[in-house]
Amino acid sequence: MKKDYVLVLDIGTSGIKSLVFDKNNEVIARAHQKIKKFMPEKNWVEQDPDKLIKASINTLKAAVAKANISLGKILGLAITNQRETTILWNKHTGKPFYRAIVWEDKRTKKYCQKLKQEYGDKFVKNKTGLVFDSYFSASKINWILKKSPAARQAAQENNLLFGTVDTWILWNLLEGNPHLTDYTNASRTLLFNIKNLSWDKDLANIFNVPLGILPTTKPSTFHFGNLQKNILGEKLPILAVCGDQQSSLYAVGHNRGLTKITYGTGTFLMQVVGEKFRSQKNFFTTIFPGCAKEKNALYAIEAKIEGSGSRVDNFLRKKMDLLPLLKKIAREVDVYVKKLPLKPSKLIIDGGITRDERMGKIQQKISGIAVVEQKVFDGTSLGASLIARNFNK
Repeated sequence: MKKDYVLVLDIGTSGIKSLVFDKNNEVIARAHQKIKKFMPEKNWVEQDPDKLIKASINTLKAAVAKANISLGKILGLAITNQRETTILWNKHTGKPFYRAIVWEDKRTKKYCQKLKQEYGDKFVKNKTGLVFDSYFSASKINWILKKSPAARQAAQENNLLFGTVDTWILWNLLEGNPHLTDYTNASRTLLFNIKNLSWDKDLANIFNVPLGILPTTKPSTFHFGNLQKNILGEKLPILAVCGDQQSSLYAVGHNRGLTKITYGTGTFLMQVVGEKFRSQKNFFTTIFPGCAKEKNALYAIEAKIEGSGSRVDNFLRKKMDLLPLLKKIAREVDVYVKKLPLKPSKLIIDGGITRDERMGKIQQKISGIAVVEQKVFDGTSLGASLIARNFNK
């Protein structure tokens, strides 16, 4: 039976969706479920890890049902996810020690500032391409370990596991509970050396994170295992895992200088810079999936503008015209466009905000660079599907 379809699980910050792509990279089925965020204190953002699992299963089932195709025609499942979000759980019971601390959360801001003063950003940037920031996973792990005696005890007994959302989903939905992640998600933890593609002992020591709780890392194109049969009725191989922004960039292409903007919960600008690691002022450097399954990677630079989605939602709730806000977001993005090391010939855009057709036109006018909309606004999902198809190449 010809396997022309790819099933994608796209775990976002505001919702989880599953999509089925055909051989022409067209979406033939889509299912979506909103995810609640908890904000117990100012600048704290949390989610229920168990709800992430339930919503993932629900949307996978719904998308396959809507597609009305045999599972035998599906090449495999690809997963793309919100990055940096942090979960710690007991490897025997599967019970989390705390809610998922979301990437937007800033409770560890002062702690990261202290580390920055002590070590300086150059030390960490040369290893990870990042800076000391509450945005990334390491300080969130540290916070949970400080606040949870049960988590500390589990670590001492070698019963503690850490994962970003992809790892949590893989552990819960795959046969045998594999403890895995891919290079792109690992690269956003502040614990992963993106030059030699391995966990870094020095960084783990700085954050007091036991190396033993970290997942095994693999390329984005890899057979991560098989979906448990009881979820869809048949086993299905997981052939791709990739952080959402890298996945969105993958949908654009691999050539040096290719640039994309995703307007979503946050707005993210990324540009492919090639096979050589480069530290770039005003940008993070991060791993981008290479074209092959071997242990190699490309690099990309990235900048973010926070709060885009919430600002849009606020305008919509108040039934206000989005035009002034769209212009503001475009100007914020343009600040980084002007600082890119390689001047792009075009900007490829995706994300939920691009459903307002004015977004691209406004960005083009402000930046003076041609703007092209991705064929689907779900650029993250499209990229994951393409990464999975790369498995057989």
